[in-house]
Amino acid sequence: AKGRGDKAQDAISRVEEQILATNPVLESFGNAKTTRNDNSSRFGKFLEIRFNERHAIEAAFIRTYLLERSRLVYQPATERNYHIFYQLLAGADAEMRAELGLDKGSGSADAWAEFHYTKQGGAGQIAGVDDAKEFGHTAAALGVIGVDAQQQRQIHALLAALLHVGNIEITGASERVGAGIDADDSAYARAVELLQVDGALLSKWLTKRQIVTRSEKIVSNMTRAQALVVRDAVAKFVYAHLFEWLVRTINAALANGSDAGAPAAAFIGVLDIYGFEHFAHNSFEQFCINYANEKLQQNFNRHVFKLEQEEYTREQLENWTFVDFQDNQPCIDLIEGKLGILALLDEECRLQQGSDANFAEKLYKQFAPAGPRPAADAPAAFFRKPRFGAAEFTVRHYAHDVAYAADGFIDKNKDTVPDELQNVLRASRGPLLPQLLQAEPSAPAAGRLGVRAARKPTLGAVFKHSLASLMETIEATESHYIRCIKPNDAKQAWRFDAPMVLAQLRACGVLETIRISCAGYPSRLPIPDIIHRYRILLPGPAARPAAEMSLDAFRALAARILAAAFDQPDRAQVGLSKVFFRAGMLALVEKQRVERLNAAATAIQALVRCYQQRALFLRTRRAVRALQTLARGLLARRQLRLLRDTRAATRIQAVARGFLARTQFRATARAIVALQARVRGVQARARFASMRREHAATRIQRGVRGFQARTQCRRELRLITRMQARLRQRLARRLIEKRKEEARSAAHFQQVTYQLEGKLMALTRQLDESQSRAAQLSEKLRLAHAESQQLRDSQQATIQGALAELTARAELLQRDKDAADRACADLAARMAEAQAELEQARAQATTDKLAQDAQRAELEAKLQELELELQQSREQLADVRAQHQKQLLIQQQAPSAAAAAQEQASSIKRSETSRWHASAGLSATGYDMADSSASPSLRMAATPQQAQPRRPHSVDRARDAPASPTSAASKRATVGGDEGRSLAKMLSSLGGFGSNSNTGNANAAHASLGSTTIAEEDEDAFQLQSEDDVREMLEHDARLIDEVLMELIGDLQVPLPNLDAEYSPPDLLFPAHLIGLCVIKMFQYNLARRIDRLLMSTIARIQKKTAAFDSDYTSAFWLSNVFELLSIIKTSMTEHQSASQEYEESERAMNDGMQYLESLLSDIYFGWIKDMQKHFVKLIIPGVVESEALPGFTASDSGFFNRLMGTGPRESTVKIENVLSFFNHIWRTMEFYYVDLAIMRQIMSELLCIIGVTAFNNIIMRRNFCSWKRGMQIQYNLTRIEEWCKTHNVADSTRNLDRLLQLVKLLQLQKSTEQDIDIMFEVCDLLNPAQIKKLLSIYAVSDYENPIIGPVMNEVTRRASPTEKSDKMLLDTNDLSEQVLYLTARKVPAIETYIPPEFRMPRIRALVDSQTDMAYDDEDDEDMLAAHMDDYADYREGVVPAQEGY
Repeated sequence: AKGRGDKAQDAISRVEEQILATNPVLESFGNAKTTRNDNSSRFGKFLEIRFNERHAIEAAFIRTYLLERSRLVYQPATERNYHIFYQLLAGADAEMRAELGLDKGSGSADAWAEFHYTKQGGAGQIAGVDDAKEFGHTAAALGVIGVDAQQQRQIHALLAALLHVGNIEITGASERVGAGIDADDSAYARAVELLQVDGALLSKWLTKRQIVTRSEKIVSNMTRAQALVVRDAVAKFVYAHLFEWLVRTINAALANGSDAGAPAAAFIGVLDIYGFEHFAHNSFEQFCINYANEKLQQNFNRHVFKLEQEEYTREQLENWTFVDFQDNQPCIDLIEGKLGILALLDEECRLQQGSDANFAEKLYKQFAPAGPRPAADAPAAFFRKPRFGAAEFTVRHYAHDVAYAADGFIDKNKDTVPDELQNVLRASRGPLLPQLLQAEPSAPAAGRLGVRAARKPTLGAVFKHSLASLMETIEATESHYIRCIKPNDAKQAWRFDAPMVLAQLRACGVLETIRISCAGYPSRLPIPDIIHRYRILLPGPAARPAAEMSLDAFRALAARILAAAFDQPDRAQVGLSKVFFRAGMLALVEKQRVERLNAAATAIQALVRCYQQRALFLRTRRAVRALQTLARGLLARRQLRLLRDTRAATRIQAVARGFLARTQFRATARAIVALQARVRGVQARARFASMRREHAATRIQRGVRGFQARTQCRRELRLITRMQARLRQRLARRLIEKRKEEARSAAHFQQVTYQLEGKLMALTRQLDESQSRAAQLSEKLRLAHAESQQLRDSQQATIQGALAELTARAELLQRDKDAADRACADLAARMAEAQAELEQARAQATTDKLAQDAQRAELEAKLQELELELQQSREQLADVRAQHQKQLLIQQQAPSAAAAAQEQASSIKRSETSRWHASAGLSATGYDMADSSASPSLRMAATPQQAQPRRPHSVDRARDAPASPTSAASKRATVGGDEGRSLAKMLSSLGGFGSNSNTGNANAAHASLGSTTIAEEDEDAFQLQSEDDVREMLEHDARLIDEVLMELIGDLQVPLPNLDAEYSPPDLLFPAHLIGLCVIKMFQYNLARRIDRLLMSTIARIQKKTAAFDSDYTSAFWLSNVFELLSIIKTSMTEHQSASQEYEESERAMNDGMQYLESLLSDIYFGWIKDMQKHFVKLIIPGVVESEALPGFTASDSGFFNRLMGTGPRESTVKIENVLSFFNHIWRTMEFYYVDLAIMRQIMSELLCIIGVTAFNNIIMRRNFCSWKRGMQIQYNLTRIEEWCKTHNVADSTRNLDRLLQLVKLLQLQKSTEQDIDIMFEVCDLLNPAQIKKLLSIYAVSDYENPIIGPVMNEVTRRASPTEKSDKMLLDTNDLSEQVLYLTARKVPAIETYIPPEFRMPRIRALVDSQTDMAYDDEDDEDMLAAHMDDYADYREGVVPAQEGY
């Protein structure tokens, strides 16, 4: 008996070892790495462990479900194939690798990258896993379950063959050629060798298929895609049978001699099956897996709730009800019902022409008909049809809605390989492969298939019956559930992702189970435990249970405890043996128990701690008293010793300090005496050197001041000469104006012509005489320069001699101290004499200044006379020009046109200045130029009474009076620069810049002409005497900004271009310069708020002024002024370098103002462009395309419609000259208002772009424009435009006409042969093929041209077809709203402070005058320096002794 027991014990140990060995085998062949798990089980496994009567393990059996075959041939990114392949590649030795053909890679670590079936996922290794080591564990486990080394060798060969099958290359580019396998394919040869099959037959049936009919067998070629599918199907077929063979081998080893079908005394079943799966692409495998999870979840719900309710009944609880839970039976019926998804899938698989699309359509018709929505508990309610036409469907599972792609369902459900390939594999010469394929697994419940039982069951039917058998086994046993929860997606230890875990618990139904359990009594404890633990809640002896208490007494005591703990009786119930609590109530009872225990413990602790602390205090007090006695004795003895030592040290220190003090005093006295001697010597020498330097500086200053005085005199003479020239020009212009009135009479035309010729000759002679006088003045200036250079050289020699003499004398003084003292005394005496001479020099300077004032008064009178002469000469010059112009106009015009123009001119009001100028030349906007003959006649019709002054700086008040002789006082002065200050000083001496007497004269002159004048009291009230007055006005005077807004912007009328007037930049840009002066002064005084207010108000007023764009002159004037103001502010900010933070706000205000000015500049620019575009577009087609300015090439546009209507071609009234006149008008307007050159070029570029786009789009859409002659005319017109651009230096802007020029070239090229097509495409490279095709299709062939033949158009159509859909026919118009104005502000060297005399701006004038006075103060200092230089020169010549101490 003992021997039999030991033998049984050994047998049981062997079975247990084999059971444990099955795990590494099945994991190697059935597990793989996925995105969520490095060792994911890709099949379902049910392990049944059987026990005998003695409860010992006697046998075990394994059943598997639905191996994921598709993983063998395809793996998503970051995933792997089954572990066994990577273990084989990493763990095989060199001999085995060479035998199996696995030695392709450089090493075993990357051998997986050489095979198609293992490299698709891109992840050949798992972190922390050694595949070579795992390969050894798998081989050892195979040996334990009964697979010997020879069979393992055969398994390895079969696995290697599958890897080589995946590397077989299938050729065949089209279905007509058919698929094929290269005979030299090494992978194919190695696979045939390892499988030991007929290579020719395998190659044949991998690329061909056989169709069996009733009378014959037809063999047809497969495409490459079909052949690849068959290749992968063979690999999956072989691997699936290998896996099933391993399971059969394991079951045979675990049976231990018992029959698997015989009932067992007892068994434990472990079901390890895949969980719920939901991927981006879900196929047949995920459908079966989720179907199995639906069945298991239903069993789990019923099991948990049944146990819960059975316990309530057994304990005889009173207040409880059955809890409803969500049943997923409708979803299961949707899948496995009579007409469910599996049934419809099997039905479609039995059809010869069954397809995935037809299967999806059947599902839609069955479960998603176009009727009312199904009931909530119907199977159809758990099915959803996709919104779009994709072949897929959605099932509402208990965990999540999953969308399944119907592609591949039919093939995977059939699970078939062609019979020809199965026969080839079964005919293998190897021992293992035929053994794998000879025993096909029988279909369970085959009898249910009826008459078709002989047909091979589908994979879905097999899985359904296997799952039904599993559920029967589970229902017949006591089930326990283990939920596997994944803590994180990163596969890291000790990392818990709460949202992810919560989602898994919800998907597994655990949260639903907890909810239902909480609806009842989730917490329970036995009654004895309740009494033992919580009796403390009942005070008194009644809380203690007696030993002889009955069960009812125990229950009553438990009820009393609950009554003491809870106010409401339904929070807990007492059963027969347990107490049941509602959710959270047990924790409440536990809290009350802890509080009761804490209160008792606190009282006990208080008494114990009191006793302990008192005892400790008594012991501490006794110890402290003893310690204090010892410490005080020790301290007293130390204090006595310290007193003795201190007394001895004091005596020693007194003796030592006395000795040291006496020694230090003696040394200090000696050092002080020596230092005083040295210092006094240094000071004496320094005083001597200072006296010598002052003496030399005094002599040098005299020479320098004399030179500066002479330089200043020459500068004033030069400026006076310039002023005389200007005055004479003004007089000449006024003389021309006077003569112009006389020239308007046609009766005196001949006499005026003779007078003009005489005056022209006289002016020529005057010009020659002026040139000769200029040459003489230049020679005199050269001689003066030479003389000044000689004087400068003599002065330099004198200075050098004096320096040498002083140096020699200094050396003599240094040799003898006594001699130096006497020299110092002599120098002091001479200094006194020099001081007296300085007083005399100052008196002489005062006398000279009075003489200069008298001379200045004489110059003022001469200046007034010169101004009158200049005015007369200008009038004469204007008369001469008017007579000459009138002569030309009379020769060109007919008397009728002159009479009509005179009548039109007489209708214009003489008082309206702007209208008169518009009628005299161009219109206010400059666009009425269609009839160019009307303009000269209007000019001729003017009368002498209608002549306007030279400078119409008119505002709302009357400012049209002629300039008075004192207008020179208002000329501009440049802030900064020596020449500007000199000119300002000279003009001030002539009566300007705030002088009371001259201002009164100017006011009287203006009053006599009837214009509004500025009161003298206002001028005196706003004279700024100091910097404080300037700051006060800039910071607090609100009327300063009002002057800027009203006078410089609001009431300002823009001057119109006039042949009789000449304007310099300051005459037109004075608003920008005056506003810039105010802003810069505010910035100098750090007035940030005033800067903001001034700039924002100015920008708003200018924007309102230019919003209408009613005139080109207004737009150009303010465009130029805004750009000038922006340049002034940017120049000021560039030159300013703040060294502190106090200017931070002012800098911010300036930067903000510059940004808003840039925006205003852009608005004015693009608004003006849009306004010009409205008028200019009307001139483009008639002036550029229809105008026929080239003689001899008149294009005939008389088409069929014109002949039918009886109308011939009409010549356009608008010519190319009108377009060029428009250009001239815009260009001259911008030149007149001094618009920046970059803006001028950009505006012309925009106009040329409008020409190119508009003309191009009209030509390509109109047949009558597409002819050879029309192309010649357009080419001539464009050439005229290009010549105009070159003349005005804007030739770069003509690139906007390149496409139009190429279109015109295309109209002129030959179009008869295919060689001409190549030339057209080469020359017209900017035109796309569609545009060339369109032009040729509408081209009108002339009589002398060869027609466009059919092959030419066919070739053009062929070239245009590839890009015809993408090419645009028309050019895009220039959208100004999306453009940006790119300009760089120029550097302004100085601010012009010119103010027109008729403007009433007392505050701004006072600000300008204050800046000029500051410049004069600097010049007074320079005059004083020049005077001293003259004194020094006189001293060197022996006239006056030198002065000391300037």
